[in-house]
Amino acid sequence: MAVNRPDPSPPPGHPSAGLPSAGPPAAESAPGQARRFLPEVQALRALAVLLVVAYHFAPGLVPGGFVGVDVFFVISGFLITGHLLREVRATGRIDLPAFWAGRVRRILPAALATVAAVVVATLLLEPETQWGLASRQALASVFSVQNWVLAADAVDYLAAEHQPTALQHFWSLGVEEQFYLVWPLLVAGAAALAAGRTVLRSRSRPRAPFPLRSGDRFPALAGALFGAVVVASLGWSIHLTGAGDPAAYFVTPTRVWELAAGGLLALGMESRPDPWPWRPWLWPGPARAAVALAGFAAIAAAAFGYDAGTPFPGGAAALPVAGTAAVIAAGRTSGPLALNRLLGLAPVQWVGDVSYSLYLWHWPVLVFLGPRLAGWTRGRDPGESPGWEAAPQVAGLVLASLLLAAASHRFIEVPARRFAPLAASRWRTLAAGTAAVALAAGLAVVPGLRQQAVVAGQQDAAGQLLADPPPDFGASAGGGLPPAYVDGTRTVVPVPARAEQDRPRLGACIQGQSSAERHECTFGAEGGTVTVALIGDSHAVQWYQPMLQAAQRNGWTLVTYLKNSCPFSAATRTLELKGRTECTEPNQRTLERILERGDIDAVVTSYWAGAEFAGSAAEGFAAYWERLEDAGIQVYPIVDTPRPGHRVPTPDCVVEHAPAPRPCGAPEGAAFERADATRQAARLEPRVDVLDFRDRFCADGFCPAVVGNVLVYRDHHHVTDTYMRTLAPAFGDRLGAALRADGLDW
Repeated sequence: MAVNRPDPSPPPGHPSAGLPSAGPPAAESAPGQARRFLPEVQALRALAVLLVVAYHFAPGLVPGGFVGVDVFFVISGFLITGHLLREVRATGRIDLPAFWAGRVRRILPAALATVAAVVVATLLLEPETQWGLASRQALASVFSVQNWVLAADAVDYLAAEHQPTALQHFWSLGVEEQFYLVWPLLVAGAAALAAGRTVLRSRSRPRAPFPLRSGDRFPALAGALFGAVVVASLGWSIHLTGAGDPAAYFVTPTRVWELAAGGLLALGMESRPDPWPWRPWLWPGPARAAVALAGFAAIAAAAFGYDAGTPFPGGAAALPVAGTAAVIAAGRTSGPLALNRLLGLAPVQWVGDVSYSLYLWHWPVLVFLGPRLAGWTRGRDPGESPGWEAAPQVAGLVLASLLLAAASHRFIEVPARRFAPLAASRWRTLAAGTAAVALAAGLAVVPGLRQQAVVAGQQDAAGQLLADPPPDFGASAGGGLPPAYVDGTRTVVPVPARAEQDRPRLGACIQGQSSAERHECTFGAEGGTVTVALIGDSHAVQWYQPMLQAAQRNGWTLVTYLKNSCPFSAATRTLELKGRTECTEPNQRTLERILERGDIDAVVTSYWAGAEFAGSAAEGFAAYWERLEDAGIQVYPIVDTPRPGHRVPTPDCVVEHAPAPRPCGAPEGAAFERADATRQAARLEPRVDVLDFRDRFCADGFCPAVVGNVLVYRDHHHVTDTYMRTLAPAFGDRLGAALRADGLDW
């Protein structure tokens, strides 16, 4: 995961709201006259979806293309609010069932068709390791809560490296559909306060029209409510983004201000009081053209000026939001700066028409077809720039997306909106929508159920292997590493689909990256002959089982200070500077605690060598090691474990290459992080004794992913607990020898 958005970048929102139907551009309207068709909005839809597609297919081309979501959100808020305001003005009420039925006809058919297609494609094309996650996200997409699921994953250290799924782009639909549930109630509430009566539809006779005149209280009340939403949501977005919370990108409270800003714009344009000079939609055509150009320039500045490192949404989202609002407010322009001819081009309008379907289908196309195109991936994730050599493949993916979008628009979107039996009855539409959601939810659980059935059989075989392991099981062999499979079986332990769970279960003894402390936990013998502390991040956690077994075998006391994403170093991680973790204070307190205890004889430490630091990593480690050595505490840093370095997690790769999993490993020269500062720090503080177990991970210049029927990695770089257990005897022997050599005999 990237700091402020998923890596690959988060898929932005969708153009599903609103919906004046496409048609020929209207003639210029006089101020105060509403137009039924808005070609500039269609053009904005086209621009937004093309930004999104370009960003996902070739991020280097448009590094800030993710701002397409903000364009869509403003459009949706503007169109939906305008619809609600016109209904209150014309009828004196809001027919909530009819409103929601309209959303059902517009959004659900194409969205549920996409979910169904993705579920089927997942079962046919993806390994069973991905089926459970696919079911989870399919259900979240069906029930419009995908944004909250991704937010939870973004802050979950163990879930942050999940593979991008073909439905994660549904997060933006979730934001909008949650908005559609609440916003009509807010509009109705403002109208009721202004009129002193209810404006929700009831069985009584229709209410008299409630015109929005300049003298009415409704515009002021609605403006105050809308403005309060904008201020509160924008403030929370700035706070959460500034705090480095990765959930800020997804959660509804940080995004709803963008839709509300579109609502404020609609309120101003629908109210149409006297022509105040600050209202650009009432300016002359040439002046409005300048406003529109400035709006497009703002969107372009964000699209080409932002990138994956930009804290987002926060205050940065204001630029594309303001740009979109300016283009909409300018309306149809005239004069030498007018862009009417460009915006009204048939291809531009067509892309605007199919933008919803194009958004829905382009990401599944990328996820499923991208990795299967020669030249597209050489260790790349969906959304990572493929390079110009893959231009033909990119063009093919774009073409496939456009064809699917055209088919979806013609055969799903349009017929669903015009289907007479549904259009004639809002209750029939809502009933049909409920049934469709139920069916889609039933289909969504199929991959998860299928995974459970497959895994059950694999677990039985794995259990038998663990009950009677062969002599060359995992890293337990005394000589070199055994082959991938021994004893005539291809059973892999742990089961790949459950490998992510094969890790030490230490509860609060492993603090999360956002915690402000490291907990002290004690294991092994009470009052042991030697007390050894294990300190570090999740790559230090990997050594817990070997440490525990060594302590139990030799009568040591083991004390742990473990915290994800926090190497035990005086240097500051760049992740901490971005607000994503807290290490400096917990590390300092841990060092002081160890020195205060007075009974710790040795410290074993390790860290993920891919971590980045603001200063010198080696100097940071050496500074702490020097303090410990000066206090008579021997330090044993462990060189970080290798990593396979592939696009997909190792369990997925092993399933795909089950007969011969060698492609899932890596050459030894490429398997170790080049930035590993362990040995460099040891040169700065030569009293430490470095431990290197590369011979238990690599042999003959290659680091395999499966060793003696044991899966080495549970994800992209963490070692499985099972493999570490098989390595424990060798670990205990080497650490024990080092302790004896340093006079720490037991």
